[in-house]
Parts: sequence; structure tokens; C-alpha cells
Amino acid sequence: MKTHVTVIPSDGIIAVDGEVLFLDGITSETFHALQWHDGAGHVEPGDGLPNEELSTDDYAGRVAPFVALWEEEKRRLEAEAAAAEEAYNSLENVKARKLATIDAQTSSAIMAGFECEATPPDTGTPELLHFSYDEFDQQNFADAAVSMQLATASDGGIPTTTPWNAYRNHTADSKGELVILQLTAETFLPIYAAALNHKATKMAEGGQRKAAVASAQTAEDVEAI
Repeated sequence: MKTHVTVIPSDGIIAVDGEVLFLDGITSETFHALQWHDGAGHVEPGDGLPNEELSTDDYAGRVAPFVALWEEEKRRLEAEAAAAEEAYNSLENVKARKLATIDAQTSSAIMAGFECEATPPDTGTPELLHFSYDEFDQQNFADAAVSMQLATASDGGIPTTTPWNAYRNHTADSKGELVILQLTAETFLPIYAAALNHKATKMAEGGQRKAAVASAQTAEDVEAI
């Protein structure tokens, strides 16, 4: 015998010991509510009619059927949740989530930028500087590469130098000190090569991880990649 039972047919509610479930199958009941607490209860007919009192003798016929419906629905929901969890944790789905994570991490690593040696005009001394490489800067690199190539092949009209932002003392938490370089085709080329190598390296690392995911035999192996 359950201690606390509440049934509200109009809302499809059966609550047993504080846990509420919704069952469309009880909406055809004609009473307003049923309450059972600590061995006694009542049925509220509604429409201003007096409550019908319930005793322990009434539990089996008046309360237990609703408890049985509640228990059946609870088992169904638990089975449904278990099946969903099993599907979520299947090797196929674990791999799919890991591949998406690797793609995101690879993209983030590429756009985090790279280090390359260049000569700032404020010191005239080569030093290792940080270069941004987000989507905007990747397009800038591509545009600059075309411009530099055209400049060397044309008789004029194409800029032969370009200003470029770099950063001194860059960290993961700070962009560092802005350094504006004036790049020619000759000084741009090694930086552009470093940018392409940076992207290729990160993509290769991501590709190796994705290949490892494909060959993994267990969800634990996938998570360890």
C-alpha cells in the first residue's frame, strides 16, 4: 500500500509518494480528484458535491488501480530512458561525438595562430612573434599572397609592401604587444609559409586523431583519444 496518492484526471496526473506522472488514459474519469494519505483518503466528485471518504478497505478497489497504472508508466519511462542512454553511449554515437569534438578542437587550434620569426621596425632585430590566423586573417594571408605574386610580375599598380599585425609576448590569456610589420614579398613569404605549415600541421594532427577514432574498438578507447 502506497502512503501518498493523488489523482487528478482532468490533468492526467497520478502522483505516488511525491512523484508525478502524466497519463492520458485517466482523463475519461469523471471525478475531480482522489487523495490518499497515510491509510485514508477521499474522492472529490466536483460540481459542489460532497467528498466520498475512503478507508483502508477501499484501497484495493479505488486507489490501487491508479497506483498500478502509475507503476506501469514508470516502468515504461525507465525502459525508454535506459534505451535512450544505451543508444547515446553506443560506440557509433560515442565516435560521432568525438569526431565532432576533434573537428572543433582542430579548427580552434588553427585559428589560435602561430609563431614565426620576423623583424619588427621598432627594433630592427629578428624575433619570434605571434601571428593571428582566424578566418579573417586566413583570407588576409591569401589576399596578400596573390597581391605579392602580382606585384612581382607587373610593372606597377600593385602594392609591393603591406602592413601586417604581429604580437610580441603573446600568451593564451593575452594577445601581447602589437607590432606592425611592413612586409615585402621577400619578408612575407616565410611568414606565409609558416601560416600554411601551421594549418597543415593542425589538420594532420586532427586527421590522425580521427583515424584513431575510426579504429577504436571501445567507447573507453575513443574517449582516451
